[in-house]
Formats: sequence, C-alpha cells, structure tokens
Amino acid sequence: FFYTIPLSLIAALANTFTRLSEENEFIALFSLGHTPGRILRFMLPTLVLFTALLLVLSVMLYPQMKQKLSQFKKQKIAEATLKIAPNKLSQSFGDYHVFVESKDSNETYRNMVLFNRGQEGKYQLFIAREGKVRNDGKRFSLTLRHGIGETSDPEKIETLRYKELDIYQYPRNVYGTIVTSQEYWSKARHDRGRRGKLLYLIFVSLSPLLAFGIIAAMTFYNPRYQRSLSIAVIFVVALAIYIPAAILQKTGSIPLFAAASILLGAASILLIRKKILRHF
Repeated sequence: FFYTIPLSLIAALANTFTRLSEENEFIALFSLGHTPGRILRFMLPTLVLFTALLLVLSVMLYPQMKQKLSQFKKQKIAEATLKIAPNKLSQSFGDYHVFVESKDSNETYRNMVLFNRGQEGKYQLFIAREGKVRNDGKRFSLTLRHGIGETSDPEKIETLRYKELDIYQYPRNVYGTIVTSQEYWSKARHDRGRRGKLLYLIFVSLSPLLAFGIIAAMTFYNPRYQRSLSIAVIFVVALAIYIPAAILQKTGSIPLFAAASILLGAASILLIRKKILRHF
C-alpha cells in the first residue's frame, strides 16, 4: 500500500501529460495565452496535497499498521497451535496433554481427557463430556463441562466433580502494547534499521513532488516530432526513485537522504528550464 501509491501518482502524471501532448491540448492552451510555467504551477497544489497525504500515511499510520499486523500474525500462530484434532495423540493445551474423541460443527469437543504430569509424583487428570476453546482478547481458555478430575501429590489424591471448569493459557508475546508513532520512530535515533525505514518512507513520499519536473520534461512534447514515451518515463523515474530509496533503507544515512533529495529536486528544476520553458 505505502509502496504503490507514489508509483501510481507518478504514472498518473506521466499519462496525463502524455495525453495532453498527444491530443494537442498543450498547443491549445498556449494559443489561449497560458504559459508552460502557469500550467505547471496550476498542478502543484494538488501534487503538494498528495505528497502531504503520503507523508501522513507513511510516517503516522505505517507504525500502527506494522505493529497491528505483527500482533495479528502472532495471534493467528498462537491460535493455530490450539487447534485440537480428534483422535490424535501428542496434542497440548498449555501444560496439559489433550486427547479428544470428536468435534462437532460448533467447534465443541466431545469426550476430552487432559493430563498434566508434574514433578515429584504430582499429576492432574481431567475428563469431560465436552469442552470449547475461547479467546477473550488477552488469553485463551479451555472450558470443560460435565466431568471429573483428579489431582495428586505424594501424600494424597483428591477427586472432584464439576459442571464447568476453565483452564487458562497466556501466550507469550502475542498481546503486546501498541506504541504511538512518535514512540515507534524515536528508536530511529539509535536503530539504523528503523532510521533507514523512516528515511525510505519520507523519500518515497516526497518523490512525486521532487520528480515532478523530470516527468513533465519528458512528457511535454510536440506529437509531430516525437511519439509517446510514457511507459519508458514511468520506468526511468521509478528507478531514479526506488534505487536511492533502497540504498537509504539499507544505510540509514541522513546526509545521503539530503543529497538524494536535493539532487532529484535540482534535476527537476533544471530539466523544466531547459526542456520546457525554453522551447514552449
């Protein structure tokens, strides 16, 4: 999502300028007294708005989505480990070994046996007519109904009958705290990997604005003397953006980020002056 929006905006700009050139719309605008500079300035507010939106999405929302996705993956992995199959040995729920005779369409287990062998002769044994795994958002629980249990230590054995019994499991590192975007990026000062990711996102978000002049210079043309190169323009501009961005992500270098941004912006201004303002 964060990687495709800038590329889509670049493609939209290239295709828009190409179509205006191919259909002689630029010539019509020039004949009405509009200059190339005025046409480009007219498009800048929209481009700035999209760039600001990209910055908000990348810097503010990316950390939240990253953390929630990681938490979601861990939760699903933890839930997958709790899938108890009927008539299968070597299954567990927490510290208990579990055996189930059958499971109905409502995810209710029938005729369950749970056994936990402790240390020094201690053990726990539970037998239930039915049971069901639940998730309340913080922990997993196995609710047993209509059964008997037996617990022991070296000195005595206790037997109990129950209508309902809950056994809890607290998965590790599943329900972690989601920090704010400011807290997430504050680690970029000392973490090169996170700093590289931040620089990558900012550079890619700024790229449509920085490369605006390059796109315009390569798609402003007279259709009598030149044919459409929109696909080539999109490809070249994408390489000019994503190769430095990938290097920034790997190195986490702030001076390199500044140099790449200045170079891309300067190239845009230079190409606008040489290829558009001088010839149109």
